[in-house]
Amino acid sequence: MSMDSLIKKAIAKQPTIKPRTKRNAQPEAAEQAKVIAWARANENNYPYLWMLHSSLNGLKRTKNAQGKAKSQGMLSGVPDLFMPVAIGDSKGLYIEMKSAKGRISSEQSKFLQAASDFGYACFICYSAVEAIDKIKGYYNQSNKWCLV
Repeated sequence: MSMDSLIKKAIAKQPTIKPRTKRNAQPEAAEQAKVIAWARANENNYPYLWMLHSSLNGLKRTKNAQGKAKSQGMLSGVPDLFMPVAIGDSKGLYIEMKSAKGRISSEQSKFLQAASDFGYACFICYSAVEAIDKIKGYYNQSNKWCLV
């Protein structure tokens, strides 16, 4: 029996074979990109929202690039997003993005606790919607900042 006939026979037995779908290897990154896209689209509605930026800690790097980044000051545990804008009693806003099944590392927990102790608002968010709600809530602490 030829290879073609074996393949046809196998397909005939399972006509509903579905093509493989590629899973999202970095769901946190996709959600974070949605937050940044929302922020860029709403910079005119919230003063200094343009200062929201990423730590880039979540990027995959080669060992060489990772070593270079660490030697230049990259720190494990730094949250994914930071907005250095003091509002109300908070000195700034840190957001750690996690996937639905994501867990905080010990370094992240240590960093978030220290930042909170020093007066920063710190949140762990499991979706773009949740992170955007936290940013809006952060601005709503003081009516003088919220233009929406």
